[in-house]
Amino acid sequence: MSEETDEGWAALVATMVARIESDGVGSPTNEKAITDALDSIDGVEEVNMENGAIHVTYDPLQTTEKRIEESIRASGNSVTSAETESEMPRPVTGSALAATREPAARD
Repeated sequence: MSEETDEGWAALVATMVARIESDGVGSPTNEKAITDALDSIDGVEEVNMENGAIHVTYDPLQTTEKRIEESIRASGNSVTSAETESEMPRPVTGSALAATREPAARD
């Protein structure tokens, strides 16, 4: 799409952040297995391990917390608890709109 056409497109994108506790956090081998498993999921934007938990930023239109938890278990690690928060929606325009193409509201 040309730049001129992209100017007419805009959307709000909201990401979710899941905080998941796992017995695998703290072991470099387990953390690598978890990170590799989560990086293979479409929609996972960022994976951080800190304070004994896995923090996964993801697009809820592309994946779910349940899918993330299943991937952690499939990597050979347990999930002991999980909670999710949403981040503030932010506008995305132009070529950054790969998933949805809705025209922006016109005056």
